[in-house]
Amino acid sequence: MDETFARDKAAARRWTWRIPGYVLLPFYLMLIGLALRYAVYVRTSGHWGFNDYLRALCVYDCNAYERLALNGYEGRPSGFDKGDANNWAFFPFYSILVWVVNRITGLSMLVGGSILTCLLTVWAAILSWPLFDNKFRAYFLFCFFLFLGPFSYYFSTLYTEALFILLTASGFVLLKQRDYVAAGATGALMSATRSTGLLFAAAILIAAFQNHLKDGGTIGGFFRTLWKRTDLLLAVALVPVGICCFAIYLWFHSGDALAFVHIQRAWGRAFADPFNNLYLTMKLQFDNGNYSTISTDLAFGLAAIAGMALSGVMAWKGKWDWAIFSLFGVLLPLSTNAYSMLRFVVGLGPVLITAALLLSRWKWLFYILLPVMLILDVLLLPTWIGRSYYLM
Repeated sequence: MDETFARDKAAARRWTWRIPGYVLLPFYLMLIGLALRYAVYVRTSGHWGFNDYLRALCVYDCNAYERLALNGYEGRPSGFDKGDANNWAFFPFYSILVWVVNRITGLSMLVGGSILTCLLTVWAAILSWPLFDNKFRAYFLFCFFLFLGPFSYYFSTLYTEALFILLTASGFVLLKQRDYVAAGATGALMSATRSTGLLFAAAILIAAFQNHLKDGGTIGGFFRTLWKRTDLLLAVALVPVGICCFAIYLWFHSGDALAFVHIQRAWGRAFADPFNNLYLTMKLQFDNGNYSTISTDLAFGLAAIAGMALSGVMAWKGKWDWAIFSLFGVLLPLSTNAYSMLRFVVGLGPVLITAALLLSRWKWLFYILLPVMLILDVLLLPTWIGRSYYLM
């Protein structure tokens, strides 16, 4: 009996070690993060129901994606949250996946969507591994941020951040492998998830240009032969397919192919100079004589600045495809206003990966950041459940 148990244990250990650490790590951290946040919820609310916990986490856009998966797009503006806004502003791919999970499993949109988001986050982390160039400490910091960091609830409930990071990581790994057509197909899914997914078309061209120079080509040679690169042209053409399909659907559904743009005004968003928006947002912190606390406006402004600064680091490191994608991934939403900039920046995979690579260079800083992120995760969870505008 003891010998059989010992053999089984040894076999299990051998099987476990055959799975790479970069695959196991996200699963372990996901389970630890789920247990920790649920324990914090029980401790602060006194409720043990897991469905109650998932419902408490589902605030702001989570409710919109849940209703979108359940009922589809509204036929006309109906006072969604404020003014005459409705859910045309929300892109469809994530909610389609939630709907598919519901149909296959029979789970509610909330439960199925929450499980889906957690698994998408795990998958996103695993697919990001080739972008770390075997720097496991940086990868650990990246995974820790996703599952146990101060914004882990974005990756625990019905939000698009996990899906967008997964697609972004996949796209840039494919660009690294020079598989441009597959990268373009991934870009099509990006543009069906968020409008900023369109920016991946520029990333494809920049990556191809840099690869051309690495192979000994010239700048002029790249542009002279570009029209012959059918794989590259097809890749770029594929990226807008997702958003075009959404526009065609909205044209039949609402009579306005650009309804997802025009409805932004009802959400308090209108296009303007992004840098002026940033200045006005930061200025609000001090107009009211607030010099002692960090206001919502200052938090959003600092997030935008951090995203742009890290884009600069990418350019300095020669990753221009990452840099342009990330920089305009910040500037595009900032051109409407600075609200939700924390979430927009956290949803940019290259920004998180670059931050992890940068901050993990110093072992002492790495070991300080882990408990700091864990403490913030615990402290900010009740703030998130309380619908704080800091974190929207």
